Amino acid sequence: MATSAGTKTASVTFTLSNQSLDTVTAIVTGILGKSGCRTCGRLINLDFQFQVDPDPDLAKAGAISVETVGF
Repeated sequence: MATSAGTKTASVTFTLSNQSLDTVTAIVTGILGKSGCRTCGRLINLDFQFQVDPDPDLAKAGAISVETVGF
C-alpha cells in the first residue's frame, strides 16, 4: 500500500444552519483522494470537533467561535 508523504490536515467550520448530513457528505467527498492512501484514497483520520461561542469580551473583539484544548 502506498503511503502519503507527510501529515496532511483539512479543517472545515460549519455554521449552525450548515450542519447537515448532506453538507458533511459533500465536504468529505471533496477531501477524499487528497490524503491518506494514494491507491485507495482513504482518509487516515476523520475527526469531528465542536467549537463553542466565545466569552462576551472575545465576542466584542470579533471572535465568532473558540476552540480550547486541555482547559
